[in-house]
Amino acid sequence: MKTISSADMRELDRRTIEEFNVPGDVLMERAGQGVAEITLDILNARMGDTVLLIAGTGNNGGDVFAAASFLAEVELDVVVWICGSKRKIKGDAEYHLKKMIRRGIHPVEVEQDRDLVLERTPAVIVDGLLGTGAKGAPRGFMSEVIDFINEEAHRSFVLSIDIPSGVDADSGIAEGAAVRANLTATMCLPKTGLIRPEAIPYVGNIEVIDIGIPAILKEQVAACPDAELIDRANLLIPFRGNETHKGDHGHVLLIGGSIGFTGAIAMAARAALRSGAGLVSVLTPEEVYPIVAQAAGPEIMVHPVPNIGKLDVDFSKHWKKVNAVCAGPGLGQHPELIEQLLKSCPVPLVLDADALCVSPEQIAAATCPVVLTPHPGEFERLFGKPITDRWAQTRAAAGLTGQTVALKGAGTVVAHPDYKMGVNMSGNPGMATAGSGDVLAGILSALLGRDMEPFEAAITAVHLHGLAGDIAAEDMTQEAMIATDIIRALPDAFRMLQFS
Repeated sequence: MKTISSADMRELDRRTIEEFNVPGDVLMERAGQGVAEITLDILNARMGDTVLLIAGTGNNGGDVFAAASFLAEVELDVVVWICGSKRKIKGDAEYHLKKMIRRGIHPVEVEQDRDLVLERTPAVIVDGLLGTGAKGAPRGFMSEVIDFINEEAHRSFVLSIDIPSGVDADSGIAEGAAVRANLTATMCLPKTGLIRPEAIPYVGNIEVIDIGIPAILKEQVAACPDAELIDRANLLIPFRGNETHKGDHGHVLLIGGSIGFTGAIAMAARAALRSGAGLVSVLTPEEVYPIVAQAAGPEIMVHPVPNIGKLDVDFSKHWKKVNAVCAGPGLGQHPELIEQLLKSCPVPLVLDADALCVSPEQIAAATCPVVLTPHPGEFERLFGKPITDRWAQTRAAAGLTGQTVALKGAGTVVAHPDYKMGVNMSGNPGMATAGSGDVLAGILSALLGRDMEPFEAAITAVHLHGLAGDIAAEDMTQEAMIATDIIRALPDAFRMLQFS
């Protein structure tokens, strides 16, 4: 999904109002309704009934008032704070303020630190303090309100409207205090700043609210030239026909495992099977074969290999049988083995973890499409530079190798060698756990084995991985979830993708 600048969004609003005769208060009402619906979903998940909505005196405050009017129709404890004087509120925001008051919700004006007092801890805090037009560091009392929201965040779910207050909607930079949201509900299209690496600590997940901007106008907006948001509505899973058999859904070969690291290859194999691969085979050193075979499960075909790092492996007998290969999970570093794969593999190849031990030039000379999945430390080892600019360096790595590169981490960046790039915002901090990357490698391998193009497979895999992580966190909490919980959540993640 393309992103949009704050100036272009204002122009879309203006043209919708002037050329399509949609009143501004109607657009604001639709925004408020979307925020209210998301708030209700969060309350249902958290079994809560208390909402604190914090409004500024601009149009973002109007979205708050419109949302509160919808929430007034439900039996909830709804509290609205206005940071500043009601007298400053004008136009469409004033219209929705008066409408909210008629619905029985009377806002509290908070203008100094001693006003920031709660009778009950809210299940949800809605941040409508500053909008997309705000620039620079929040000053004075606004900064204190943001600090208050962040202090409450360990007890309450924080939902920001359009952009977390304090974050620049175009650059993603927070020059001072900024709200750390769990979720940002943005109108019409994501604002470019939301997916910038600088904004990652503040944005949380992203949900787009359709406020009725005509499609013809959205199509005329130039996309951000740097990157697009990976959006599940635009991702496609390969079709499974009624007449198909297991051979039609790809045979994936995974190479990995070593003493002390048997779980990595087992989890990658199980993730591949859970991601639709028809057949999954594993090559693993003979000294760990019994452990890997047991851990992988009865559906996985595990083959022992003697001297895996000494080139005693005849890969040629496997090439006619498989549709994708993944090397690296738990393997240990064997550069000569990986070089052999790059020179002989005829099918798409995923290089993960320990397999990222060759040079960019060797990868560029590969006989097959390759997808690289480094975390920042592996990226530095492979390309010789620490990460200082995730977007620029991932794109440069894809160009240097001529291959697809997925730089893992919060806001995983996937770059195509021809400049195209996607940013993933699904997932959560609980996924920073042992084995999570191995699960991603398995998902990606399965999608490649089902004839997806490398870039499309990579953006789909990272988004599915994040969705499964979000589902696992809801069930197990971010603190307690582990990598196998992500595998168990994959069926629900696929369901979300297929029916979005």
